[in-house]
Amino acid sequence: MSRGSRTLTVLYVAVALWLSFCTVRTWGTVPGWTTFAMAVAALAPVVGVVRETVIADERRTVAVLREREGRRAAWRDVAAAALAQAEVEAACCERWWTSCATEHDPGCAHRTSWGQTA
Repeated sequence: MSRGSRTLTVLYVAVALWLSFCTVRTWGTVPGWTTFAMAVAALAPVVGVVRETVIADERRTVAVLREREGRRAAWRDVAAAALAQAEVEAACCERWWTSCATEHDPGCAHRTSWGQTA
């Protein structure tokens, strides 16, 4: 839960307690409907506390999903790098074929020009 959510939760609880206290203190001295209205008002901040708790859970869930997506993206980056490396290695052999076997990288594993051993 974030600092702002904790602050709001504390304020909600304080308001609920104050309204509950006022409800108990006015019981029997004021008309019944006002006491009932005060009791309902004392329950309203509970909805705020539940809301803040749900939002905190959603934030945690989103953070976990973002972390998982980050791991997937890292795996895709590794796969893309391997594919790019394979294409670069194949390009060496393409240069060899298109240059009539005159240009070939010395470190190429597919080096098979005439007069050279593999």
